[in-house]
Amino acid sequence: MTSAPTTSDEAKAPPTPDLKYFREHYPLTVANFGALGERENYLRRIWLTETRWQETLENQQRTAREAVVRGAPPSGLAVEGEFEIIYAGGALGLLHAAVLASRFKRRVMVFDAGTIGREGGGRAWNLCDEELGEFERAGLFTKAEIEGVVLNRYRAGFVKFHDAASRVKTPPLWMENVLDVAVDADKLLGLAASKIRARAGEGSALFENLRFVRAYVEADRVCVETEDVRGDRVSGGGHGRRRLFAARLFVDATGAHSPVARQFDGGRAFTHVAPSVGTVARGFARGEGADRVDFNVGEILVSTEDARDHRQLIWEGFAGNPARDEYATRLFFYDAVDSPADKSLLALFERYFEELPRYKRAGAQWRVGRPLFGYAPGVSRRGWPKTRPRMAEDRVMLAGDAAGVISPLAFSGPGAGVRGLRRITHLTDLALAADLLDARALSEINAPAPRVPQMSGLAEFLRPAPQGQPANVNETLNAVMAALHDLDVRVRRELFQDRMSFSALKSLLGRTAKLYPHIFQRVREHLGARGTFWWLANIAETAFSERRARGGATGDEINDADESAHAPAEEFARYVALYHKDT
Repeated sequence: MTSAPTTSDEAKAPPTPDLKYFREHYPLTVANFGALGERENYLRRIWLTETRWQETLENQQRTAREAVVRGAPPSGLAVEGEFEIIYAGGALGLLHAAVLASRFKRRVMVFDAGTIGREGGGRAWNLCDEELGEFERAGLFTKAEIEGVVLNRYRAGFVKFHDAASRVKTPPLWMENVLDVAVDADKLLGLAASKIRARAGEGSALFENLRFVRAYVEADRVCVETEDVRGDRVSGGGHGRRRLFAARLFVDATGAHSPVARQFDGGRAFTHVAPSVGTVARGFARGEGADRVDFNVGEILVSTEDARDHRQLIWEGFAGNPARDEYATRLFFYDAVDSPADKSLLALFERYFEELPRYKRAGAQWRVGRPLFGYAPGVSRRGWPKTRPRMAEDRVMLAGDAAGVISPLAFSGPGAGVRGLRRITHLTDLALAADLLDARALSEINAPAPRVPQMSGLAEFLRPAPQGQPANVNETLNAVMAALHDLDVRVRRELFQDRMSFSALKSLLGRTAKLYPHIFQRVREHLGARGTFWWLANIAETAFSERRARGGATGDEINDADESAHAPAEEFARYVALYHKDT
């Protein structure tokens, strides 16, 4: 998500409409932003984000530019620094780099087009204590450091879908240990950045305001060409200056918009998107009513009306620090990139401010602290594993959203990325030790979990089918929630943490079919015959993978394994097998 008042992209931005234009076309948004000192900059940022999204969508129809090439870099550029690993991307990439620098003593470089150590979304990350524990297990943060970034803990969270026109009426579905800890993302990332800065004397470095241009893969290294987007204040360089750095490995963690990801996928990096807008605001009416905010409860997914205009709008509400009275509300919808639904963020903001009173009641002193907005890309893969896009090339690897390993249900926090932190950083260190930096070995590090395709199928129920009735989305979701009410709490946690096992999915679909036989019709409406086949095929693949891994190592066995007894290549292969069994 994006909400910083200025960004590096503005240097190349087209002319922005003036405030008069925004007032005429988006009056509610301008009025509600009225108390913001950076109101015009925020409007500019939203417009720019929307414009960039449209450009990215149009570019998907063209041939992807060559972001990774084999051969030497341009002769006119000198290598400014050499590292073991270079990361592009200042959020997930920063966390990975911090582990490799602080725990494994690797020389890392992280660069980002914006400010490193700031999430840029203007809101908290929502995780759970189990996921927070991954930071400690990965060797990145101490327990005290983790507690220092916690803003709030909820006693529980719930999901509730509108059911006025639904044939299935379902009460709120309550969950514990799911998205129930609000974390200050900027403080957490700033702490990770400090771990790297502390190792500057050992060869690690952070670079801000650099945009990725191209990677040049040679036999013994990869050179990464970047471009200054605001100018180097130290050297006096200006916007557009090209800079070159070298490493043994380059990791792209810039997200699904990554040109590397697009090249690996033949030009098409994502298939779905969740346009999202919202605010962090003060002054909501507090209490236990549905239209009031409760700082002890997380509202994971809530709908207040049926689908219209080709989309099903969904709310979420998460409290920050109670002492600061900050409460984040967000309105989004999940959709295919080629659907007719209006994906304009500014138009969605107008709808947000129009509908917000139906969701939460504002007090007399209500005011916006900062807006939240962005596009969360999703990937729905169809086909056998061999037909899916590459995750790596020699000396180049994708990570996080760029690798397509995050399921489209991961809307409310970076939990999946955090859960993979220990595994990916450990395997990366082992690959460096063994000098196994070819495409095949690197693909073992970031191999997508077999559960992602099946979660993509479930996510289709969040959007209306072309020929469906307006109430069908909420009715189907209410049927799924009714089935979850009857199943073990483990199943609901797995679903909303994007790690649903085959046995849990089988139980969920079986119970839903008994309660709501129309579910099979909904599957056909959403996925079609071909899509249904591939969804079922991917579910079968998941079942096979889990059966093969049965009896594998546990996380404790991985932690206790002795790395000194094997040659580096053997150690890498052994841990790949152990982690895959533990996934």
